[in-house]
Amino acid sequence: MLFTVICGFLIRYCLAEYITQPVSVNTSVNSTVTFTCEATGVSFIFFYVGETPAAEDINANRGFTELGQYTINGTIRRRQLSVHAREINNNSIIHCIAAPDNIRSDNATLTIQGLLDSVVDLDYTFINGSSVLLTWTAPYTLDNVPITGYYIVNGLVNITTTNKSIILSATNPDPCILNNVSVSPINDVGIGSSNNISFYYERVPLITPPVSVVPVIDGQLISLNISIDVSTICKGEYPISITVSILNTDNTVLDSKSIPTQVNDQLMITGVITVPNNLNTFIVNVSLSNNGGTFDNVSSFGFSKVSPVTNINSSIDSCSTIDITWTAPPTVDDRVPILYYILRIYDAITGSLVTTVAVYDTSYQFVDNNLFIHRYTYVITGVNELGVGISNNDTFSYQRVPRAVENTSLDILSYTQDVVIVQFYIPQIILECTGEAPEHVTITVQCNGTGSSTTYQIRNMNDITGLISVPQYQQCNISIVFSNEAGSSEPFILAFDTYPPSPNITNVTTTGTIGTNTVHFNITTATTQLSPTATPVSTTLNVSTG
Repeated sequence: MLFTVICGFLIRYCLAEYITQPVSVNTSVNSTVTFTCEATGVSFIFFYVGETPAAEDINANRGFTELGQYTINGTIRRRQLSVHAREINNNSIIHCIAAPDNIRSDNATLTIQGLLDSVVDLDYTFINGSSVLLTWTAPYTLDNVPITGYYIVNGLVNITTTNKSIILSATNPDPCILNNVSVSPINDVGIGSSNNISFYYERVPLITPPVSVVPVIDGQLISLNISIDVSTICKGEYPISITVSILNTDNTVLDSKSIPTQVNDQLMITGVITVPNNLNTFIVNVSLSNNGGTFDNVSSFGFSKVSPVTNINSSIDSCSTIDITWTAPPTVDDRVPILYYILRIYDAITGSLVTTVAVYDTSYQFVDNNLFIHRYTYVITGVNELGVGISNNDTFSYQRVPRAVENTSLDILSYTQDVVIVQFYIPQIILECTGEAPEHVTITVQCNGTGSSTTYQIRNMNDITGLISVPQYQQCNISIVFSNEAGSSEPFILAFDTYPPSPNITNVTTTGTIGTNTVHFNITTATTQLSPTATPVSTTLNVSTG
């Protein structure tokens, strides 16, 4: 009998092994978990927390409770350890010791999940100006400790969802008010840490902010400085997309680029784009939009090198001052003004450049004391931000046509058998400017369809006289024309006849014309009447110019 008991004990000892060992557990804080050990061939099983028996007070006070051992089927020893998952017990190492011989089980770890950390990658995407898709990534949680939902605070509205996204919508949202949203994960412990995000609901502003496009010239390179003043609109009305398009005059898009939408400290959005080369005329369109839509009423900007000026004119002021005027060319856009004009003055006779000046108006004046001997060519070119435009030119001469004869007297000196000797006298010529001085005088006499004309150089303007020999008994006209290099004056025409007068008649009134004007003159006649003759002779002239 004793042999049998001893032999049974030895067999049990030799066959001692664990059937069930403690396994690691993930749990949430304040829950209760149980670890189990089962073994055969042993007498007792005890639990340890770390290297301290679980039954000791230090562990019992932390919530470790070692339950009583019992036997299954007479051969299996079983004991359990109940643990209250307090934060202090997180990551506790638990194992069993089986007696006799202190056989140790595998280690198990108690991992306790408390309140969850905040969600990550919280972001939003506008569906439109008043609807936003909110998305996030779940925080880390222990296996077997699930996230049961998400708690969202959107202003005064609280929402719970089990999804990792949600659409937030607002009716008539105010783009001036910042919208704050928080998202918190939920597990059995409660609501975890929140993650926050802010945004403005977006809409198109009622009044489009001012847009400026300013060209900058650097040699052949043309850049456009784009600026948008957002100081008068709310943040939810800021543009989030800005596209600048370059078009030619038939609205074909030559280039299109986007500029950043960052707002600087002066509440301005700025950017720079480059214009394609060799464009003399182009149009710039700036398109603004946000999630509320596309902005309205953004004007196009036209840019063009200055076209030619028109109506170039020149006149003389006070005989020594030349006035030049012209008409400005039309501009493609009033926001691209003509900065100034380049005026080049050339001597039209020699072709040499006299001077070049910058003129900030459409007129220019300069003094030339010898202007009546000059011919000038004026080349005028407008300049704007794009550079030098297209030139136009005209040439002017300042030598004036002489004034017409205004006062002339005729004296019949004598009658012969067949001719009459007539003396004409032109008093002193009064000049406004020396440039209008006559250089020659042309005297033409016509009597009954027969006439002669002679031109004389004028040497003295104070006394111009001459003798005319004409046939008697004729109806005659005398025409006097002054001329210089600029041209000829209006003819002065005086009618007279060569009939001998009655005795003792010395003064006869005759009529002369200057152009369409009528002038009355006196003709002094001799007192001796000679016999008339019908034989015509050629008219002869004898002119003295001093």
